[in-house]
Amino acid sequence: MLQVITLAELLTTHRLEVACAALLVLTGTLWLIRRRLGAGAERSAFSEGPSGEEDVGTTVVHGDVEPVFKNMPNFRQAGGKGLMNRRGQKIKDRLLFRSSRTDFLTGEEKATFMNLGIKTIIDLRRKAEYERAEGDKILDDAYPPYLLRKGKVTPLRPSFRWGGRKKTGKAAGAEASGRRRLIVNLMTMGLIWSIFNRINFFVRYLSLVLVVTDWLTGAHLFVKFFTWALLNKQTMADQYVETLEHCKGAVADLLRVMSDPGNVPVLIHCAHGKDRTGMVVALVLACLEIEDDVIFQDYAQSEAGLASIKSRVYKEIVGRYGFKEEFTKADAETMKAVFSRLRENYGSVVNYLESAGFGTQEQKQLLSVFQDG
Repeated sequence: MLQVITLAELLTTHRLEVACAALLVLTGTLWLIRRRLGAGAERSAFSEGPSGEEDVGTTVVHGDVEPVFKNMPNFRQAGGKGLMNRRGQKIKDRLLFRSSRTDFLTGEEKATFMNLGIKTIIDLRRKAEYERAEGDKILDDAYPPYLLRKGKVTPLRPSFRWGGRKKTGKAAGAEASGRRRLIVNLMTMGLIWSIFNRINFFVRYLSLVLVVTDWLTGAHLFVKFFTWALLNKQTMADQYVETLEHCKGAVADLLRVMSDPGNVPVLIHCAHGKDRTGMVVALVLACLEIEDDVIFQDYAQSEAGLASIKSRVYKEIVGRYGFKEEFTKADAETMKAVFSRLRENYGSVVNYLESAGFGTQEQKQLLSVFQDG
């Protein structure tokens, strides 16, 4: 006689088998959906093009004023020109720049960029984020991309960097000159696990289904879920501080690069040049003993710096990842709150750098590189 098993009994006695079967069915369904949608689905999900906005154009240069790159908005000299620190020491001009991503520069803009004499580009995006970003990436011939991780510099795999082809003469010349792009990931696994472990086990299990969905469709549902459940309940300052707590090694690595006079001038950027770039530049300026108000105002300038691509920033932060609209802003009070928290936790911002492994002597070396005289 056949034994009849009710749905309740099945769910009670075979929970693991049912869960695995459901996940398998869901995975297969989503795989078929992805096949129907085609390869363009993932590409559009990661699209980072100019979106037809007014940032498409040529470079504008006004005398001694820094160039305005319309396809690389939010570009400026960090802290501004004629910078003085608390000791009255002058900081050299044109050694530390910041911007949004460089991927969309035109040939004309590249020529202007090269005239700045920048030796090192510190790219704070994740490796996958950099690889998936759209744009011609015409700087890569002049600044071959490398990964900087745990103090080691390694080139990106040749199949990606050069499409399996032999390096061009320009690329080889760039490496001989010492120019390079260093990709430094601030979004560490420690940070990800810190966020992941705040939710209960059942919700964590469900979130794994979203990981599979994202892998198949590029829909960013996993990030959107955690943004809704956790991140939007924090302030921007909270997220900055938590990020800094979990990326100390990366911070120390990039500061050591900047402490070598052979690696400057430096451009620091991420996607928009506001959040990750804002945190790192603020730490560098603090190490150079720049007044707090100057540091906070430098961070806040990103509000105006990104005005020409405001709708794109909204699309990428709010639309793609589900963050609150306030996360598209850059207010001086945010960085002020970050510094206040670091001082509360470590006594000072430079003490935070020491805890990251970037000690007093290294901090003095960094200052000596940027100090004028």
